[in-house]
Amino acid sequence: MARVSLLGAFLLALPLLACATTPTPAPTDTPAADPLAEVTLPPLPDWTDRYAGSNPGDMRFFEIGLLMERYGLSRLAAVELQNHYRDLSRAAAEGGPAVWFETALNEVRAGHFECGQGVEERLAKAPFIVVFDLDETLWDQHIKSFDGCHDLALTDAKGKTRHIQLTPGWRAAMERVRALGGEVVLFSANLDDPTLAALGSWTVDGTPLLEKEGLIAAVLTNSYLVRQSKHEGPGRANPRKGHPVMEASKDLRLFDASLERVVIVDDNPSRLFQPRNTRWYPAFDADAWCAGRDTDAPVASAHARALGQVAEEIEDAATWMREHGGSFVAAFLPFTIAGRERVRFLTLGGGLSEADAVKWVREHADEVD
Repeated sequence: MARVSLLGAFLLALPLLACATTPTPAPTDTPAADPLAEVTLPPLPDWTDRYAGSNPGDMRFFEIGLLMERYGLSRLAAVELQNHYRDLSRAAAEGGPAVWFETALNEVRAGHFECGQGVEERLAKAPFIVVFDLDETLWDQHIKSFDGCHDLALTDAKGKTRHIQLTPGWRAAMERVRALGGEVVLFSANLDDPTLAALGSWTVDGTPLLEKEGLIAAVLTNSYLVRQSKHEGPGRANPRKGHPVMEASKDLRLFDASLERVVIVDDNPSRLFQPRNTRWYPAFDADAWCAGRDTDAPVASAHARALGQVAEEIEDAATWMREHGGSFVAAFLPFTIAGRERVRFLTLGGGLSEADAVKWVREHADEVD
């Protein structure tokens, strides 16, 4: 019995001996606190972001409402700050996050907007603003049948050539907006550098598109997308009434805080959160258009006139606004995601003709959720 007890005591003591003889790990450095944590939205997992891994630099999303409040910035200026910050991080500028932020803040306070100089003053004067998406709206960058059917060709540093077909009617649509007194903005969710490179190869009568006098008011790319917490705007007082935006999205309040003068033409509603201001556009398929453009194939014919239809709707809304008053968004509402469904509801269930349903929606814009 005594031998068993001694053996048991020895076995029990082994873990204690191991603990006593194991060297204590050297203390590790505590990660430095993020100096911008208070104005930064918490990051989402990489699997939620299609651009994770291909978008170098510090691609944080700032809490835009808080930047506006704390630094006295307009919404566009606050998002421009985010854009400048990302540019500095990609360039690995000296100083790190706190210095990048301060530099970006000084840039926007000095009126240096990469999206367009004097853009806020220009947009403020416009009776209406039309924002056009790029990919699958104004162009298709993924065409296969590019032989003899493409408008732009870009060759990268690796020698790979990217062919781009512009959507038929793009010029007429932009010029119609301008002729009616409106402003044109381009807004792509795609990465900054490749998008700007492609735009740089787009010319109008031999002049680069972005230098064409008076045609484009501003150009925004991936770094101008925003996320939004439920504490934004009215939700600050009661977060249950907030409107969180998880997906990096295009915010039309950048161009008109009231959302009464601005609409967007876009094929991808998943990156938009203002359906009253969104004119959904069937994605432009350049391969289908190229293959059928000489044969009157239905899809090719539809692509050939789709932007023209948008231009007609814009002119119809501008005419209604001029003759009846009210906002441009109320006049254009029947053609948006929210308004089109109400028109359909009234024609199918309410017995109205489409023309009468369009008129009803315009006259009862506040009743369209």
